[in-house]
Amino acid sequence: MHKKIRTSNIIRGCWQLAAGHSEQNTGIQPILDAINCGFTTFDCADIYLGVEELLGKASKVASEKKLSIHTKFVPDRNRLHHIDRKYVETIIDRSLRRLQTECIDLVQFHWWDWGVKNYLLAMEFLSELKVKGKVAKIGLTNINTRYLKEFLEYFDIASVQVQASLFDRRIEQGIGELCCKKNIQIFTYGSLLGGFVSEKWLGKKEPDLHQLENRSLMKYKLLIDSACGWEEFQRRLSILEKLATKHCCKIAHIAAAALLQSGKADAVIIGLSPQNFAVQNRDLAEFPLLKAQDLLSISNWSCHLSGDVYDEERDLSKAHANMMKYNLNAE
Repeated sequence: MHKKIRTSNIIRGCWQLAAGHSEQNTGIQPILDAINCGFTTFDCADIYLGVEELLGKASKVASEKKLSIHTKFVPDRNRLHHIDRKYVETIIDRSLRRLQTECIDLVQFHWWDWGVKNYLLAMEFLSELKVKGKVAKIGLTNINTRYLKEFLEYFDIASVQVQASLFDRRIEQGIGELCCKKNIQIFTYGSLLGGFVSEKWLGKKEPDLHQLENRSLMKYKLLIDSACGWEEFQRRLSILEKLATKHCCKIAHIAAAALLQSGKADAVIIGLSPQNFAVQNRDLAEFPLLKAQDLLSISNWSCHLSGDVYDEERDLSKAHANMMKYNLNAE
């Protein structure tokens, strides 16, 4: 059985459209095609090179549609010790110009290093821009339970964007429950592991990390290594494939539907592919309605990622942290 999903359940993520992410440059076509298929919410960041400009252009072309654009404010790591009001407003003003709008629908705040204690000061400056009318809502991204609690002592938080999937269950360490209690929306990313959760990878030999075609796949191959390992990943992918066959859909639909129907996510961010966006946009029109026993069978897989949400990715001794680019706003 399939059911129609609300467009608000799916946010089209635009990281893969960033300059340098892949060799393919499709301009605004993937975004316009998604809009034509009924999607109205798009996720980007000030450090996704070129993406805010693409969304600004697409929103003007499709001006008759009411779009919601979520961007991020990501201060450069080398500026964290020296954050000030001018720096914050300069970055937000640049996003406003790129997005061709007077007010950003949602700005999601990311902080690279909790050891640098200026994060509350930066949020204070960001909140001032909300009062000025430059920002409609403020959210947090890659936040764990401890620091969300701290932010909530001083600020109104509309949403959190966190990495979560059937393979990454760190959202269950407390942040999911806290968001539910405080009526904070949860937007999950990485739910399809950058494309690994698909028929394409079923039964495939473990790939060499450095031969993968883009940074998204590299990132999520590292996650698979930490969460369960390739052999166990293949076993789980086979289970998802059987459920997909049962529901006459694709593996990706099962994985995303499980997050939505379990109540772990208010919306799932699914990356907008520059390669096969036309097929992908239309595939997302319907999702399976999973039975309780099927949902339970795939929602309790073990997860060996350490710590709370995004803690392992912040650990500079880990491979993931070493592949990150920390100062893209300066670039």
